[in-house]
Amino acid sequence: MRNTVDGYGLMSRALHWFLAVLILGVMILGLVVEDMPKGPERAGLMNWHQSFGTVVLVLVALRLAWRLVNPVPQPIGNPRTQRLASLMHWLLYGLMIAQPLSGLVQVQAAGRSLMLFGAFEVPRLIAENTALKEILEEVHETVWIVLAVAVAGHVAAALKHHFIDRDKTLVRMLRG
Repeated sequence: MRNTVDGYGLMSRALHWFLAVLILGVMILGLVVEDMPKGPERAGLMNWHQSFGTVVLVLVALRLAWRLVNPVPQPIGNPRTQRLASLMHWLLYGLMIAQPLSGLVQVQAAGRSLMLFGAFEVPRLIAENTALKEILEEVHETVWIVLAVAVAGHVAAALKHHFIDRDKTLVRMLRG
C-alpha cells in the first residue's frame, strides 16, 4: 500500500492513474461541451464536467496529503534533473488544484449552484460576482492549456526515462 525507497505503493499508483484518466476525460468533456449549443443536453454534460472536475479536486487533495505523509521513492538520475522533476511535479499539483477550483468558483460567481451529479449541492464558497466570474473564466481556460502542456511534458519525460535512459522511473509507477 505504501511507497518504498524503490517503488510507489498501490495507493500512490492508483491515485496517479485514476487521476490521469479522470483529468483526460474532464478535459475532453469540457472541449465537447464548449462547442455545443445551449440546451438541456449541454447543461447535462456540463454538470458531468463540473461534477467530475470536483472529484478531481478532492482526489488531488487526497493524493497530495498521501504524498506529504508517504514520501516518494529515491530519485533515479542526476540530482539536477531530479530537482527539475520535483518542480514539475509540484507545478502539476498546483495546476490540478487551480483548474477545478477556478471552475467551481466561476460557477458560483455566475450565481449558479454546482450540483454534484445532479444530486448533491456543493457548499457555496462565494456570492455572485460577475466581474470575478469573467476573470475566472479566463483563468480556467488558460490553466487547462498550461495543464495539458505540463501533462504532455510529464508523459514525454516518463517515456524518455523508459525508452532512452532505460531506467525504472516509469516501471515504478506501473508496478511499484
